[in-house]
Amino acid sequence: MAANYDLSTPIGQIRLYIPDTDTSKPMFSDEELQFLLDENDGHPKLAAAAALDIIAGDPQRLSQWSRGSVAATRATSDDPRRRADQLRSQVTGGIVVGTIERSDFW
Repeated sequence: MAANYDLSTPIGQIRLYIPDTDTSKPMFSDEELQFLLDENDGHPKLAAAAALDIIAGDPQRLSQWSRGSVAATRATSDDPRRRADQLRSQVTGGIVVGTIERSDFW
């Protein structure tokens, strides 16, 4: 699995945001991160948010994502999802577009 960490590249920036900076044991290959980058119009923060969503949904990657004093057994999917939401709000300015359905409308 090819993995490079160079902050002058969008893939390196994604690795910093998620964090996946240990290229000897990467969570994502460069090809996977490039796919996420392409899916998110080349925006590293949005691609990182998508990667964090993948981590949150995959128990193997979730345990690998745990950092610092937080043991892998104590990590929850809420941690990476919260970080993904932070990254998205940095890009969108906190504005979320969606549809609201009201049952009290005529």
